[in-house]
Amino acid sequence: MKYILTLLFISCLITSAYGQTNAKVKEMESQRSKLEQAISESEQLLSTTQKDVTGQLEALSALTAQIKKQQALVNRLDADIRATDREIRSIEEQLVTLQAELERRRAHYAHALRLMTAKNSFENRLMFLLSAESFNQMVRRMRYLREYSGFQQKQGEEIMGKQEELNNKRAELEHTRKAMRALLAKRVEEKKALDQRKAEQQKLVASLKKKQKEIRERIAAQQRERNRLNEEINRIIEAEIAARNAEQQKAEEASGSTKPSGTTMPEYRQNAADKKLSGSFESNKGRLPVPITGPYLVTSHYGVNYVEGLKNVKYNNNGIDIRGQQNCHARAVFDGTVSFIFEHPQIQGSYIVMVRHGQYISAYFNLTALRVKKGDKVKINDQLGLVRTDASGNYTMQFQLRKDTQSLNPEQWVAL
Repeated sequence: MKYILTLLFISCLITSAYGQTNAKVKEMESQRSKLEQAISESEQLLSTTQKDVTGQLEALSALTAQIKKQQALVNRLDADIRATDREIRSIEEQLVTLQAELERRRAHYAHALRLMTAKNSFENRLMFLLSAESFNQMVRRMRYLREYSGFQQKQGEEIMGKQEELNNKRAELEHTRKAMRALLAKRVEEKKALDQRKAEQQKLVASLKKKQKEIRERIAAQQRERNRLNEEINRIIEAEIAARNAEQQKAEEASGSTKPSGTTMPEYRQNAADKKLSGSFESNKGRLPVPITGPYLVTSHYGVNYVEGLKNVKYNNNGIDIRGQQNCHARAVFDGTVSFIFEHPQIQGSYIVMVRHGQYISAYFNLTALRVKKGDKVKINDQLGLVRTDASGNYTMQFQLRKDTQSLNPEQWVAL
């Protein structure tokens, strides 16, 4: 029984070692697969009408976003190749050790067999038993012969087990080498695709460099429009906070439990339900769903954005711009209440929807065919409306997050 347990333990170790390598390979394949799928889905989002400067700038933004995804995949492949190379070297070292151990055991076993062959005949065994001085000694000698026979069998089976371990390790090495060959081929393919994208980008940048004055004027106008919208959102939030706080103040005065604010910043005074929702929202930081359905590209990031290849051409974004496909919808990133909806001052039929999540607010720009109205309760992933097409034929939505009037970086909250 003890020997059987030993064999089972060795077998488990062999299976575990092989399984660990398989698990590593599968994990790397899973990570690459996600990147490849994201690249494949966003390929269709690169086509943009490039008749004017705005169209060319949008094409450059989309192309730059795709290049970042492609570069991330190449980097992932490089990391996987290094990890696989280390795994191959480790397995080769284990093979050398296993081979040496197997040869040592075989030599020891063969030597023991040679020594015992002459003593292992039927006559020698019989004489060994009959020469016992007492019956008890004869019984002990019989037990010795059985145990020695079992020992020989055990040694043979251990050698077979070690041979099986060696064979498994060789199969593991071949499997890993095959994975390495596939990685190297994939890396060549993706690097070629990356270089092609960069060549397209450089061609587009070269065209835009001839129009830098017009581009600066266009971006400055867009920045002024962004600023006006942000000011309007701040005004709406401040008015909502003031109304809520006045309501809370009256309730506290009526109950005789008035408390000082303790801050000079406008802050939404939360009730118990608000605090619970805010806490739940905060606990999901980094895990909120992408606020647009279907394939997407983040074409503009939070904070200062520089136009690729153009010197000192930049703009500030209080959120992120996400390009989707035709018929894509904005969707709520968390449970909440539609706190406000208003139409873009310069673009008829383009709406901004604001959803409150306790002390937090998510804002979705450039929507049409709305599915919600002010005061509606929404659940996470509920569709709010269609993303509207722009002059270049793209479906781009800006997404913002606020805590009261404080702007937050959506890329730290959403699982992009």
